[in-house]
Amino acid sequence: MVENKKTALIADDHPIFRQGMKQLLAGVDWLRIVAEAESGESALAQIEYIKPDIAILDIAMPGMDGLTVLEKAKNAQPELVVIIVTSYDDSAYMERALELGASAYVLKDGASECMHLCLDAINNGEVFISPSLGKPAPQLPDLHSPDSQALEVLTEMERVVLSKVAEFKTSKEIAGELNISFRTVQNHRANVATKLDLHGSHQLVSFARKHRSNLVREESRAAPSRHSG
Repeated sequence: MVENKKTALIADDHPIFRQGMKQLLAGVDWLRIVAEAESGESALAQIEYIKPDIAILDIAMPGMDGLTVLEKAKNAQPELVVIIVTSYDDSAYMERALELGASAYVLKDGASECMHLCLDAINNGEVFISPSLGKPAPQLPDLHSPDSQALEVLTEMERVVLSKVAEFKTSKEIAGELNISFRTVQNHRANVATKLDLHGSHQLVSFARKHRSNLVREESRAAPSRHSG
């Protein structure tokens, strides 16, 4: 059984937090903590040398921040699973982390309650977001059912914006690509969330990712009319 255990690194500049995380994960029978780091540089160096299966990274660390470590580590080791554990309760940070390839975004305040759920999710190949960043949506509209009205309630531009959200693009990036204002993108996102009864930024991302193939087809059909108008 030991041979089958996945290895993990914990990177945080607070020794007490690292110790608490180690104790929290001690009961996970398929996981083994093999390294710790107190700075971004140390975390990246150990990731490159040890090549753990999982890296648990704080964002705010001395020197190199956790998102930079995430980006560099994923470029060098694409199969690395990264869990961001942070105090930053901010959807912009969360979106950036997901865009860079993080598999989870966990808030420190609730880590003790949801870390095991997070590990179960990523072990099943799923993305996990702290529940406090938005309630999970167990019943999202099914676009594959014949009577689904999920996309039909959205305007053409709302569907295009949603397709960009599915690519983990930030509102600023979407605004630049579509040549519209940041506020307009935010309004479209808010309208989509209201129409589909999605609460919290991560629900919007989850919905968009789940139905990405449908949205891509919608965007392809919409493209000529946007350019011709």
